[in-house]
Amino acid sequence: MSYSEYEFKFAKTILQRHFSEQYEDILLALGALRTPLGRGVRPTPAVALAEQLTARGWEREQPVSPEHTHLRFDLVKGEVAVEIQLSDPADCSNDFLKFLLAHNLGRIALDVEIVYDDGVCGRNLPRLSKVRRDLETYRSVLACPVWVVGLRADS
Repeated sequence: MSYSEYEFKFAKTILQRHFSEQYEDILLALGALRTPLGRGVRPTPAVALAEQLTARGWEREQPVSPEHTHLRFDLVKGEVAVEIQLSDPADCSNDFLKFLLAHNLGRIALDVEIVYDDGVCGRNLPRLSKVRRDLETYRSVLACPVWVVGLRADS
């Protein structure tokens, strides 16, 4: 699967240099993804990606902190959290709040937000350009580096 990307606060660079195992895991999972993109496909791209990362040692549904067990990341490995947001664009804002809280508590170093590339067809999908605009809007309050990955269909 090919992808577009946006690096907020040097997240990809930090991931490559300080969390190379997690970076490789993500690249391998993206490369192995063979499901169609968009709504109504089975298996869903989110499930397929989560299965790929879980097979590489990522933990699913981990709490943001022991005090905030009602808030959970999709996947965590070490100090890297991944949120796969492929259904509702509004949920990306919730992800940013989880990232902010966990980062401020010293639980994570950076986050990866996986959404759709702008070229994926469908209405009301979480897209890279919207996440990018939102991150730029919140730049002064969101200290956590975020690598945004936009899934796109292979040509």
